[in-house]
Amino acid sequence: MKNLALAAIQHENAKGELPGYINDFGTFATGPDPSAEVAGGTDPATHRKIGTWAVALLPWLDAQPTYEQWSEDRYPVIDGTKAFHPKAAPNLAILQCPSNPNSDAPMGSNSYVSNNGTPQKASGATGTPPPMDITFTQSQDRANGAFNNKYAGSGPVATGPAVRLDDFKDGQGNTMLFSENVQAQPWHQAGITAGSTLEVAAVTDEIAYPTNSRYFQGMVWHYEDDNPAPGSGWNFLSTTAAVTPDPVDPLHKINGGGTGPSQDIFTLQMNSTNAIDLARPSSAHVDGVNAGMADGGTRFIGEGIDYRVYQALLTPRGKSSSVPWPEFVLSDDDY
Repeated sequence: MKNLALAAIQHENAKGELPGYINDFGTFATGPDPSAEVAGGTDPATHRKIGTWAVALLPWLDAQPTYEQWSEDRYPVIDGTKAFHPKAAPNLAILQCPSNPNSDAPMGSNSYVSNNGTPQKASGATGTPPPMDITFTQSQDRANGAFNNKYAGSGPVATGPAVRLDDFKDGQGNTMLFSENVQAQPWHQAGITAGSTLEVAAVTDEIAYPTNSRYFQGMVWHYEDDNPAPGSGWNFLSTTAAVTPDPVDPLHKINGGGTGPSQDIFTLQMNSTNAIDLARPSSAHVDGVNAGMADGGTRFIGEGIDYRVYQALLTPRGKSSSVPWPEFVLSDDDY
């Protein structure tokens, strides 16, 4: 965990910003695979090389050869069968927690998630398109989280601004960069489950923005609060009136699960439908999770913290963020 936090800090120092939760690493034009150990076979198709925060941090995680498979256009990240290339998605010990019982993927095994802010929030009103309390663009604000979108896709969708360590106005030691999740998806799959999704007809084409790229290797906070309404009212967000938050969904809490054996955190499996709900910290540790902070340190975060505290730990500047109660001030006694 500490290695991930330090790698992110080194990335920011070298490139002037943190990586996105999804990033563009170029395009492979169909042709022979120079890394193939056996000649012949089907050439990989033309495909976009769209990867996660983990790919961006590989140079600082002692995995430069794997990074070059992604960053150099002559190498593919899918093979001739349209599956992910084994050299682009090896199992790396540094991305696996020894205590995670679910960390057994054949490729790209992963136990960790990045702080990806908050999802967009529909207002509940009718309209085409549906009115939003938190738009996708607003959700990318640097006050809402540490990692944001860096790939517009064929839509296109909004990309987030550069996030620098100087933007962590609530304190680098009070803001999480990474934590654990026993449902985290393989580190190389940026919101997709099949390598064929990366295929394009021409090198100038784009794939659609993968909606689940925020959740598969990420943790988010939701516009939820179980506390009584504050005296000055809730956040107005982008509206002209206070927006009342929903009650906190138990799934959205640290180590959050449902009732019954099928909803146990070690039984639940993340998929395209429930990814938004399971994008929260979880672990096999007793009563909490480990977290890598923006100052390079690590903390153990208890699972019983108030949801406002969790929101504060994910927002670099809570007062400017979209949380329900932006006037909340975090203290060391809160977690």
